[in-house]
Amino acid sequence: MVHRTRVALGIVVFGSASVMAQTPDFAEGNAHQWGTFASDGASRSVVNSTERVKVGSSSILFTTASGFDTGVSYPANANLNLDASGYNTLLFWEYPENTTPIGWQGHQPVVVIRTGVGSASPGTIRLTPTTQQTPNRAWKLFKVPLAGGEGWVRETIGTPNLSDVDQVQIHHDTWDAGFRIWFDGVRFVSLDPNGLPPAGPPPPEGVDPDRIEPRVLLYISNPVMTNYQGRRMNEVYGWGDPIGLTNQVISDFEASSHGRVRFRVVDVIDDTEFPYLESGFRYTPASFDAAWRSGNLQPGTFDYVRFGVENGLGARVDSGEIDEVWVYSFPGAGMWESAMAGRGAYWINGGAYPAAGGERAFVIMGWNFERGVGEAIHSWGHRAESMMVRCYGEWRRDRGNTWSRFALIDRDAPGLGGVGNVHFPVNGASDYDYANPRFVLSNADAWLNYPDLDDRTRSINWREWSPDGSDPHRRYLNWWYFHMPHMPGRAPDYLLANWWRYLCDPDQFKSSGCSLFLTIGIPEVSLTSPAEGSLVSGVVRVTASAEVDGALGRVDLYVDGAYYASDTMSPYVFEWDTARFVGERELVVKAYELQNGTETVSSAVRVRVRCPGDFNDDGFIDFFDLDAFLECFEGGACPEGRSADFNGDGFVDFFDADAYLSAFDAGC
Repeated sequence: MVHRTRVALGIVVFGSASVMAQTPDFAEGNAHQWGTFASDGASRSVVNSTERVKVGSSSILFTTASGFDTGVSYPANANLNLDASGYNTLLFWEYPENTTPIGWQGHQPVVVIRTGVGSASPGTIRLTPTTQQTPNRAWKLFKVPLAGGEGWVRETIGTPNLSDVDQVQIHHDTWDAGFRIWFDGVRFVSLDPNGLPPAGPPPPEGVDPDRIEPRVLLYISNPVMTNYQGRRMNEVYGWGDPIGLTNQVISDFEASSHGRVRFRVVDVIDDTEFPYLESGFRYTPASFDAAWRSGNLQPGTFDYVRFGVENGLGARVDSGEIDEVWVYSFPGAGMWESAMAGRGAYWINGGAYPAAGGERAFVIMGWNFERGVGEAIHSWGHRAESMMVRCYGEWRRDRGNTWSRFALIDRDAPGLGGVGNVHFPVNGASDYDYANPRFVLSNADAWLNYPDLDDRTRSINWREWSPDGSDPHRRYLNWWYFHMPHMPGRAPDYLLANWWRYLCDPDQFKSSGCSLFLTIGIPEVSLTSPAEGSLVSGVVRVTASAEVDGALGRVDLYVDGAYYASDTMSPYVFEWDTARFVGERELVVKAYELQNGTETVSSAVRVRVRCPGDFNDDGFIDFFDLDAFLECFEGGACPEGRSADFNGDGFVDFFDADAYLSAFDAGC
């Protein structure tokens, strides 16, 4: 529940400038009014469902055995008789489950609106997306413009009249056969494409609302070389220190992103063994040494699925413990420069491995400690290119979209160059041409003020990023990142003006895409643990759930009305140290959307924080507490929720007794 007046996510939120009018939800407890169809006559059904719900208290679940054109219609008897002339959008949620090997066939979903059924002038409007948009195993909110455009092609038959809508059909098609889809929140709305959600309050002191802080698992694959007196591989061959390289990568990104990205390594796994390839091959120290010295490394790809499963990456990402994985390994480990794992994973200049993760999509970087920092941020750059192409739909050799304009080089459009791409600086003549002395016109300076972009140019060459001529590869890439859009809010092209959010938060945008066109922008947020009335102590894990039709920036935790901490990525997790919060306390979480800083506040949760010395929880510190601790310590009964392991180190010993006596003496 939230304090702001609203209905469920994606539908009218009072005060939103985006939503001007709406019809009732056509998918609320009324499956008997819906029809189904399949061009091949395959079996299908539609029922009410509470298993997956986005709006109200129920959805409708469509199940089909068809492998051809199939779908649902509302109402089944085509007698809606709705005047939809005052609306500009059909809005609905979908959660598909398609287990066929290939998935959807063609561009899905297709919407058909039938008007004037049974009249002298019936008509049909058919709206088809220009790309495949139906997700799999994820909710997606569709906003279909009734006039077409914005990625939808409008075709008509007869004389359609939106003042007399009688039926809405939603069509899908799959390779092979059989799937099911939950539909919810089906309704006509009128949306203002230029509207913004309500402005939110200023952030707490010291909080950058556009910063993102991904939690990183650093996995070092640096085998022990038993054939070289047990030394580590990087020492044997004189290669780099993976910890030192990682620290430099983090520093480079924080500087070149204008502080918008602050990677935090929260765990390091130092693996002394050789990893497996998908073929099952695994080097030994001797076989690797022979292969390296002969130049005949084993072909093949790193076994991402085995790696993900053996290290429990899916569970760790889904719990919020980590957000991405950086692997520092050796040449010949068979890794992509970057790959994506988890549900909804997609190509990012490297393979997609859903089975290597869980519900959340996350990136696995594959770096090589034989190389330097420049090569590491180079690999990250190809990830960035792939993600921005996915956001904008294409990469052109002109100024056809914002990404293409940013990456444009003089060789492709003389005099119109932007900043360049990972392989080609704006003045580059070939791949990796980072030290080209040729001067060209570039509008790179203008990108520092994006989205206030203009066409002014200046003549530059490689000395722009490497004035002293040193390390032109690394310094070019940092210059390239430094010019990447990093400003608050929404840009005129309806994407965020801060591209770093897209590059570091792939799970948020894996189904909805990057465009904020016609988004509502009002978050939903709730505090999911601890529960109301809980008795807590020590460091307490506080979790929150938040989502938005738009772009979610962060969730803040407040204790007794005072700001405590922020989390910038889902799932939202806080470690609350209760040491100075003894007694009754009130917890609230607040979620913030990035277009206009729109805020939603959760309902409060009240908890009682234990006093460490009050071992029997009677509200006093006295010798009854000392007696209770000693009985517990000696193996007798312990008060509910208490343990003789007072210091939490996993052992019961005299260190616990010392810790309790200190707490007893300190009072509350």
